[in-house]
Amino acid sequence: MLGLCSERALILFFMFPPTADGVLQGVVRNGVVLMFSSFVAYGQPVSFFESMTGLMLAEICAREAIIGLVLGFAASSVFWVAESAGTYIDDLTGYNNIQITNPVRSEQNTPTGTLLMQIATVAFWTLGGMPILLGVLYDSYNWWPITSQAPAVDNILESFVLHQTDTLMQMTAKLATPIMFILLLVDLAFGFVAKSAQKLEVMQLSQPVKGALTILILALFVGIFVEQVRGQLMLTGLADYMRELAHGSR
Repeated sequence: MLGLCSERALILFFMFPPTADGVLQGVVRNGVVLMFSSFVAYGQPVSFFESMTGLMLAEICAREAIIGLVLGFAASSVFWVAESAGTYIDDLTGYNNIQITNPVRSEQNTPTGTLLMQIATVAFWTLGGMPILLGVLYDSYNWWPITSQAPAVDNILESFVLHQTDTLMQMTAKLATPIMFILLLVDLAFGFVAKSAQKLEVMQLSQPVKGALTILILALFVGIFVEQVRGQLMLTGLADYMRELAHGSR
């Protein structure tokens, strides 16, 4: 019973960047998941699990995994946006060939992408996002209990994937647009200088100038970035969105 009730939380914690392998190791994460899921298992009817067949068990396991994936994807969007925007900025500055290890996800990424991911992760923990995430997780058992087969999975996945994919791309573009505009002006300025003084190799200086400007802009506007996405980092609207998604697909 405990293992079945902890599957949703395990998938969510495994997928969510602030609780991934780079932050919470496997044994620690599994212990945390079992501790939080024990409250859910305590409230489940024993008669339901006693009458469960093998087919019902497979269906519930698949459904719980899908719900965990949906919750993890929705909660992780803002962190992926920060990382994608940083990677996009490094592509424009010409430093995309530099790869450093991202300790949060145990994989390599560009410097700015790794920095923004770390900032988003620190902001999540310091702003108190974990209690809200647990509230969303526990609330998901209200709008879709383990013992219930509704709402329809296909309708949820269709509307969720379309909405979240569009939102992810839009947020990435909005976050990277100010720095992209400044870097574009730098390229245009160096292009005009190179056209006026063709004997000077000024284009070689554009990359360090863009890199220095990127660091300066990030240092000046990182506080504004955290404040703008404060609600998304704290997952304040995630519970309402998932509840509307579940009820609207019935």
